[in-house]
Amino acid sequence: MRKGKYLLLMLFTAQMAVAQQELKVTMPVENATVYLSGAQLFHSKSVSLPKGQTDVIVEGVSNNLDASSLQAGGSGNFTILDVQYRLYYPEPVGGTELPDAIQKKINKLNDSIMDLDYTTQAINNRKEVLNVQRNLLYNNKLLKPDNANDSLELIRNTIEYYNQKLSEIATEQLDLDKRIHALQKERSEMLVRLNELNNYWAQENAKRSNAPVPQVIISLITEAAGSATLDLNYLSYSAGWYATYDIKATDIGQPVRMTYKANVWQNSGIDWKDVLLTFSTGNPTIGNNPPQLTTWYLTYYNYYYNEKKAMDRTDDVELDMVTPSMAEDLYLGNASVGTGYANAGQAYDHTSQQQTLTNTEFEVKLKYSIPNDGKSHLVALQDKSLKADFNYLIVPKLDNDAFLIARITGWEDGGLMPGVANVYYKNSLVGKTSLNTLTLNDTLSVSMGRDKGIDVERKVLKEKSSDKLIGSDRRVERMYEITVRNSKAIGIEIVVMDQIPISNDQTIKVEVGEYGKGELDEYTGFITWRDKLGSKKTGTYKFGYTVTYPKDRPLQL
Repeated sequence: MRKGKYLLLMLFTAQMAVAQQELKVTMPVENATVYLSGAQLFHSKSVSLPKGQTDVIVEGVSNNLDASSLQAGGSGNFTILDVQYRLYYPEPVGGTELPDAIQKKINKLNDSIMDLDYTTQAINNRKEVLNVQRNLLYNNKLLKPDNANDSLELIRNTIEYYNQKLSEIATEQLDLDKRIHALQKERSEMLVRLNELNNYWAQENAKRSNAPVPQVIISLITEAAGSATLDLNYLSYSAGWYATYDIKATDIGQPVRMTYKANVWQNSGIDWKDVLLTFSTGNPTIGNNPPQLTTWYLTYYNYYYNEKKAMDRTDDVELDMVTPSMAEDLYLGNASVGTGYANAGQAYDHTSQQQTLTNTEFEVKLKYSIPNDGKSHLVALQDKSLKADFNYLIVPKLDNDAFLIARITGWEDGGLMPGVANVYYKNSLVGKTSLNTLTLNDTLSVSMGRDKGIDVERKVLKEKSSDKLIGSDRRVERMYEITVRNSKAIGIEIVVMDQIPISNDQTIKVEVGEYGKGELDEYTGFITWRDKLGSKKTGTYKFGYTVTYPKDRPLQL
């Protein structure tokens, strides 16, 4: 009976020993799918597994992963029982006491600082004694005004005594102040050195501290010992990417090259070394619950005029991208000289695009190393030659320069995200602009900068303008003339824009005058002329309006 119990105990102990097997591995990142916010990291490692149940402790994982996203798998003769995430606090390495050499230096500095403090206190005591002596001289005069018996000799001796004594006190006080200043300077230098020693050891201790180590515990069981490959993936929110572009135009009438770039960053707690990257336009941080409509109740509100919405009504020119205040100065440069060598390879040559049910993914076949620094690192995704039509936008009320506009088509099938674009014209940087790739329009309008080869003038025609008082009203009539001259050697297309005022008050009446072949938007008051100018040709565009309003109310025209 006892022998049977002993055998059962030995069997139970053996099973417990098998169940408590642990295998610690460091599993590197091999692939990363980077979202607009967050990244799915994929780790893999070949291991040798013992027979029975084993807890594989995986290190080298992110310190801010989403534990609910953990997934484990692999290939081999094993069964995964559980996957968990934890922060492991290791034992501190080495002692935390100061070394003798550093401690001696600190003690010596503390003693020296204490000696300086005592010396300073003694000097301050001496200064107090001198102050008492000086006050006694001031308050206990040796000469009495009512003493008629004081001789001239006595007065002279008394004055010399005062002069000598007060001078001695002042000189000694000055010397004492100098000594205190020197002692304070010496004490400050000692404090700096003391802080350096203390901070040095604090840093050394920080290296030995039990900083938590992120670990993933994969519990698995095998029927026999053997080799296997373990895979692990999870979502980390401390990573992401955003889009930027290079838009390059060589000349009017030529295609435009657009390079699509991903700016990837990560602060996941681990470096990504030689990792295959996939960029997704998805965002796992956005909720997946579909929206629900609620009852729409009508009510009154105060109307306000939104100029931005009004500008969006223009169907041919995206004014928000080409207003003169946003356009950069165009500075021309020489084209780069050819070297005779073959063109260097680009990262976008190794990128393939895939369309999923909900997102677009760009798979890069080159390996990248992205450090854990939170800084942006560029990865080129696409490079396309796109058709572009060019014209010049001219808004002389705001700016007398003409802005070259490239209207790009054929971009919408590239899975592009909104971003900032660096614009180049004839190999020179023109400036930056914002691309709104989420627009429903199939044409992107991009400002290529100012062109000084087009002369623009806007003036008031005085002979057709007037300012009159009619009864209780003031009647203001304005007529403008816009002149555009093409000084270039080629013909160009232009879009000239100006405006007439819009009244929101019944007491202010606006009458539209002539505007030639322009197109008037009655909602915004914008007038648009579209024309073609040959080389060295001039175009003239006139428009006018009349405003009538109460003369006793000032109106800014």
